[in-house]
Amino acid sequence: MPELLSTVQTLDPTVIGITESWGDGDVSDSEFSIPAFTMFRSDRQLKHRGGGVLLYVRNELNPLEVKMKSNFADQIWCQVKVNDSDAILIGVCYRSPNTVLYGRNNDTSLCDLIREVCSKPLVLMGDFNFPDIDWTVSHGSSIASQQFVDCVDDAFLTQHVQQGTRKNSVLDLVLTSEPDMTDCVSVLGSLGTSDHNILEWTVQLSPRISSSKYTHIWISLKQILQRYVKN
Repeated sequence: MPELLSTVQTLDPTVIGITESWGDGDVSDSEFSIPAFTMFRSDRQLKHRGGGVLLYVRNELNPLEVKMKSNFADQIWCQVKVNDSDAILIGVCYRSPNTVLYGRNNDTSLCDLIREVCSKPLVLMGDFNFPDIDWTVSHGSSIASQQFVDCVDDAFLTQHVQQGTRKNSVLDLVLTSEPDMTDCVSVLGSLGTSDHNILEWTVQLSPRISSSKYTHIWISLKQILQRYVKN
């Protein structure tokens, strides 16, 4: 946490997404808290170490947690108002490659989740663990990976990460509902002993902030993907 807090101070993000949080009932919210951020968490429900996702949003954006119908294992969502009637969904997902833990239906649930949210303005970030997908041609060499690519294409989502996030593999993705919502995702160094890289990008939004004399402002939406391990 000290290194994460230092990284947050340096990058000054508005939104932080974390996968492989390893949270469980023995870890209190206060241990995960970051000053000035509202935190949403989802811990792995199985009795197996690992997994879990965290989402942090600046308090002044007044984020509200959103629950999805899909039973995909590791996901967390919130929404932020962009005007009096519209909101943007922000989500973090972690897809474990361990089918022994979740079974192959978890991939189907992931596609169900994407179809559930795709009709709304959204930013979805996370570790999806599809190393065999070539995003330049939208092709996966396995049935599961191609199914995911087809689902993303059918939902008209844009995948923005083009550089390797774990060595040469593009495992960590940034998906948006509009192709011009962000134009560049920077791949930074790793955090601590993580073997995945930090990702950072900017999304242009105009959220409504209460207790402010300015009704609409532009913000930078940035991500930190932290602390990945196998499974």
